[in-house]
Amino acid sequence: MEQRILEQIDALLRTAHSDGRHTLYEHEVYGLLALIGLETPVFRYVTHADQVSDTLIAPFGGKDIMVKVVSRDLAHNQRYGGVKKVSIADPLFIRYVLTQMQNEVLSHFPEGEKPRIDGFLLIEFIQFTQAIGDEIMIGFQEDPSFGTVVTLSKGGDDAEFFAKYYDPANLLVAPITLLDAQALLGNLNIRHKYRDMGRPERLTQIASAVTALSELGLAYSMASGRSPAFCLKALDLNPLVFAKDGRFVAVDGYAEFAPAEGGAALGGEPDETGLSRFFEPRGVVVTGVSTDPGKYSMARNIVSLLLDLGRDDIYCVNPKGGETVIGGRAFPLYRDIGEIDHPYDLLVYAAPGQYSIPFVASVPEGKGVILISGIPADMNYPQFAREIAAVRKPNVRVIGPNCMGVFAAPRVGQQGVNTLFIEENRLTIPLAERSNVALLTQSGAMSITCIERNQQTAIFRTIVSFGNKVDVNIPDLVAYFDHDPKTDVIAIYAEGVGAGEGRQFFNLLRQAHKPVIVYKSGRTEAGAKAAASHTAAMSGSYEVFRAACLQGGCILTEELDDFYNYTKAFGVLSRHPARGCRVAGVVNAGLEATMGADILRELQPAAFTPETVEVLKTLNTHGLVNVETPFLDLTPMTDDPLYARFIEAVLADPNVDCLFVGIVPHVDTLKTVEENYLDADAIGQLLVQAFRKTQKPVIVSVNAGRHYQALVRYLEENGLPVFSDIRSAIRSLDAFAAYWSRKWPAT
Repeated sequence: MEQRILEQIDALLRTAHSDGRHTLYEHEVYGLLALIGLETPVFRYVTHADQVSDTLIAPFGGKDIMVKVVSRDLAHNQRYGGVKKVSIADPLFIRYVLTQMQNEVLSHFPEGEKPRIDGFLLIEFIQFTQAIGDEIMIGFQEDPSFGTVVTLSKGGDDAEFFAKYYDPANLLVAPITLLDAQALLGNLNIRHKYRDMGRPERLTQIASAVTALSELGLAYSMASGRSPAFCLKALDLNPLVFAKDGRFVAVDGYAEFAPAEGGAALGGEPDETGLSRFFEPRGVVVTGVSTDPGKYSMARNIVSLLLDLGRDDIYCVNPKGGETVIGGRAFPLYRDIGEIDHPYDLLVYAAPGQYSIPFVASVPEGKGVILISGIPADMNYPQFAREIAAVRKPNVRVIGPNCMGVFAAPRVGQQGVNTLFIEENRLTIPLAERSNVALLTQSGAMSITCIERNQQTAIFRTIVSFGNKVDVNIPDLVAYFDHDPKTDVIAIYAEGVGAGEGRQFFNLLRQAHKPVIVYKSGRTEAGAKAAASHTAAMSGSYEVFRAACLQGGCILTEELDDFYNYTKAFGVLSRHPARGCRVAGVVNAGLEATMGADILRELQPAAFTPETVEVLKTLNTHGLVNVETPFLDLTPMTDDPLYARFIEAVLADPNVDCLFVGIVPHVDTLKTVEENYLDADAIGQLLVQAFRKTQKPVIVSVNAGRHYQALVRYLEENGLPVFSDIRSAIRSLDAFAAYWSRKWPAT
């Protein structure tokens, strides 16, 4: 936005602020809109009725006008008779109407409570119809986590009713380019009406207004980066109308502002400083280690897990001192960390929460701290965060409190870390060379569930249970793992986002090099309260969070099962990115072929080449397969080798970008039970061989129970994501193909 415009807006806001107001009068809103290029009605403002003259009303050209009482004390003038239409262009009559209108408004209030009448506004009466699409509501609000969020929805008196019971408002996080706005409008159903009316230019008019308001909101946001003197907290234009003379006019406007002094700027760059200490530490200190092996001790479990990784640089702290034995090894117990004369990078605090603040105060510069314990009972989260910030020495990074900490797989030159404090015999974290997912979760329980659901796929290379985020937050971790060469996928379970954290996250999503999969709890009012009580952090508006994720290009999951499934699919298939969304299917049950076709979203049925159709015809020896459809039902008559040849033929088709395979394994024609699934001519063996020959993603559904789990395990251990139902398989493939095809559009 040009400097001269900013200076004029600053002057307007200063004037209103010096008048003791935090809202703008409607005529001031009109002036603001004119500065950013939006159309407003002809208007005149007077402080007294006797200021109305022939000269004042001349710009209205003798047409009807609306007159309004202007009062800082009234939010709804019309309720008290403060809005009227005047059809007689006579100054004396207009003065009379204004005087009578003032008296009527004041009559509604007892002596001592009467509102201050600041003046009167005369506005051109705009001719328009109230049909859907002729009046639009556009506005923005300052979100404490994301900054400026623009709203676009139906306008008029029933806008709130329409948004609640029909279509919710469309939200966009600023900055919004004209292309962003046009893309949004290109997906709204109202576009059909405009095109049928022969008025497609309306979409461009709305998009231009959205873009202008986005620029205004961001210029006066705490996320602006320019330290504005004032913050525009909200601006609502309800409605903007398509006038009968062709103009797109803001008829009614409201704006709220506040001085920006003392407010924290939103956004900025995430802080990756020192995060490697959590995942590649040289020496680990564990505080709270009990001397009694017969008593449950979270700290003892952590030491045992670190020993399982082969670490010999573990240092145990107990204020009583002495010695203890863990895993057959004797450990001296240091009374405090000042006694430790060995190098270390990471400290794990698993002692009572009431002592966590003095513990952090004792940590030397340049260390990483994991606070497993919760917030002291006599403190709330803001108090605790302030205390930690006050005592934390320079370059000390803190994960937690109220978390399980970190699991980091060993890598070359590093032995790994595991503070998840559940014994190995109760929770096994499978690892393989292909492990490539970083799971970032606010809930420790979520990390356990994800591990258990991926025992065969072994996808998790790193797990971070970060809890209350008193220091290290989601953007810090996303930035770190986006740069990690061993991480291909980032999966996030979030319960709340703090002030400014959302803006950082949004900025990161737009430039992330890797797929980011997100599930956020607290989507309903009850869920948000539950999340806040658990994490002691603000959950924020889910609608804004959702808008930021979708606009930022991440993979947002609305169902928890999708989060599990998509994480598996993206992790397992990371080396097989889809180049397009043309899909084919090979199944042995007609139900799965039909269901597969019914639930496609971004995926589109592939059209086989004539050459592929001919190959399929030669394979169709029993004549039961319809080779004209891309979803081939092979029927239970097909044996393993023939099944595999159909799969290979479909994968070889250049018109096929990805494939789903559905196996109902109960039939006698397939070798799928434990006794024969490893035979050289069994479908599992042949499917793995076909997958290794292709770069295309393949996803598998094995719709069966315990008798066939050996086959499922074999397929997953060999790099194929397997799901227990066709719906989960295809939804996962749909999300995967849609993401990668946007990255590499098919040619």
